[in-house]
Amino acid sequence: MNRLEIEQPVVYRTLKNCLEQNRLSHALLFAGPKGTPKMETALLVAQSLFCEDAHPFGCGQCSVCKRTQRREYADLIFLDGTSKSIKKEEILLLQEQFSKTAVEKSGKKVYIINAAENATTEALNSLLKFLEEPMSQDVTAILIVETVDRLLPTIVSRCQILPFRPVERKSCAEKAIALGCPKTDAWLISHFIKDPEAVTRFSESDIYQKAYAAFELFVEQMDDLSESLVDLQCELAGSKSDAKETLKCFIDLLTTFFEELSCTSDDMPLQIKIKADKIRRKSLNLAQIQILLLETKDKLNRPYNLMLITDQLLIKLMEVIE
Repeated sequence: MNRLEIEQPVVYRTLKNCLEQNRLSHALLFAGPKGTPKMETALLVAQSLFCEDAHPFGCGQCSVCKRTQRREYADLIFLDGTSKSIKKEEILLLQEQFSKTAVEKSGKKVYIINAAENATTEALNSLLKFLEEPMSQDVTAILIVETVDRLLPTIVSRCQILPFRPVERKSCAEKAIALGCPKTDAWLISHFIKDPEAVTRFSESDIYQKAYAAFELFVEQMDDLSESLVDLQCELAGSKSDAKETLKCFIDLLTTFFEELSCTSDDMPLQIKIKADKIRRKSLNLAQIQILLLETKDKLNRPYNLMLITDQLLIKLMEVIE
């Protein structure tokens, strides 16, 4: 709650007023970049609705608040679209579960859908019907997205939108470095994750380490990518459980790198600056590269074959660069 008040004062005041006046919308939409405390805030709202000692936020100390924080509260349902698309069947099961009487003492029910923009079209249509015809006034929906553009406009119109502002990148990187994150990693990751602690944790993850290895190989071999194509495919394939997230991170790293080629940050690490100076000697269509990266990232949010996406990205990058 303290972090929310400091980093997101508008969101904090809005929720505080709504809870105090008992005028919280039946559907909330938290929108903002990765690293902003959207999930933490969603759980705080759930605690505030369930807790018997909420003033107006949940106390955070009682068994109800602690079970909610651990996502063990019976009338809290959580769907996650970060690693796979949310299917229609999951929304229908959610509706079925919420058609039953509340199990817990509060009588309130909350469902949180993380990365809701990664739901299939069929799932979004089913969700829309659920939002239009809530089974009870005691049901609250919290949708979490990075951008509202990929949600149905009709869903957006039925939600109270709370925008989470990004933390300033340079400040985020500096704080991550102070926490022990290597400078190059902090500089790169802070372009797409805006939480210093999350930046530090992510820099130590297998996903980032594999993505960074592929990024380094790609930049070093740009003069003849065909020579490193198989090695890149192996780096990005990884295990089936994290291949998608590894490819996403690889795209984020390339996006950051090519953006910085045209507008160099004053805090760019020497290691990245050397790579950038080398690449600037080539005549590249940076706009075309960025469009390709954006299109590929969009495909990752849809039911495409992951290996095919990887191959197409690498081959198209070869064509654009060479």
